[in-house]
Amino acid sequence: MSNNTLKFYQENASTYATHKSRPNSLLFPFLKRCKAGGRILELGTGAGVDAQAILEAGFKLDATDGSSELAALATHRLGQEVKVMMFDELAATDTYDGVYACASLTHASKEDLPTIFKKIYRALVSGGSVWASFKVGSHDGTDSFGRYYNYISKEELDAFWKQAGLWSSITYESWEGSGFDEIPTSWVAITASK
Repeated sequence: MSNNTLKFYQENASTYATHKSRPNSLLFPFLKRCKAGGRILELGTGAGVDAQAILEAGFKLDATDGSSELAALATHRLGQEVKVMMFDELAATDTYDGVYACASLTHASKEDLPTIFKKIYRALVSGGSVWASFKVGSHDGTDSFGRYYNYISKEELDAFWKQAGLWSSITYESWEGSGFDEIPTSWVAITASK
């Protein structure tokens, strides 16, 4: 994550935390793919809205965020520690039944994505699944808040995921939406099972 992106989340954590009040509707189909009561890793917890839904669904959760300010807010919301961790610090092996990354890995530099995806593959148990969403585009850049986005195409994303490991299945879904900046955005999400 770029310094400017992290600075935005550090300085605007409280405002950003109030932006989202309901869990991502695409979280629930993903959770159905995961072992009931299993352990989920969330990369980029933000204010903890989706994390709370994961816990309420009966899963064990390791929630992480690169921003110490957002991690503190989410820790308060969840009543359990949210670890401050950058994506490249993931070091788990055969640990998680699911890895969930809603609009967070879209901030990782495109050059770092292959390594991060390999770390996610390694962190999953056999049969585990990952769900991750990205802003679609043809080249990386920043938004009006100075946040970096990798703006990746579905084809490039597919190539990176297939290089990361021997997935038993990979599927995609696309939709039109927006984000904190409320600008219309094309999104793509991957669901991959180990």
